[in-house]
Amino acid sequence: MKHYLSGFVLLLALLFTGCIKDINPGGMTVVIPASKLTQSLQQQFPVTENTNYGKITLKNPKALLQKGSDRITAGATVLFSNALIPEQKGSVYVSGKPWFDAKTGSVYLNEPNIEKLNINGYKLGNFLNGSVANQLKPIINEVFRKIPVYRVNKNSIQGSFVKNIKVEDGNLLLTFGL
Repeated sequence: MKHYLSGFVLLLALLFTGCIKDINPGGMTVVIPASKLTQSLQQQFPVTENTNYGKITLKNPKALLQKGSDRITAGATVLFSNALIPEQKGSVYVSGKPWFDAKTGSVYLNEPNIEKLNINGYKLGNFLNGSVANQLKPIINEVFRKIPVYRVNKNSIQGSFVKNIKVEDGNLLLTFGL
């Protein structure tokens, strides 16, 4: 009886704080705002990779959810350095469709695509074939393919019951159900 009462109080708290978008026979849909995604990403950065051409660091991540898009956009500061040139600084924005991995209870970017890449104020297009861009692109895509943008609480059983995940109206929506 005590567990049911605790669960009911938690459900009411979620309803009144606006975290739950909908409850219907298909399940309960919870809204995850971009700020929660950014908090989750910040716990996993900075990320540094050493390549044949130099060291690449991604730091200061943030997540963006745009109305009218079914993708999550993740941005980060990019630092590139090697023995021949001083540190180069820029930014990258990668978008991908949300994908939920039930084994890890995490949301990843599926089919990541580099939307913007700027180094020292210069916009590098996807068509650029310079050595710096060739080194950055695979590493950036791999980082955002492997690092989750959000994790369902490990101490809850919610991760086992995610039925659907999507981006809608500028929010990430997780639907839980049986």
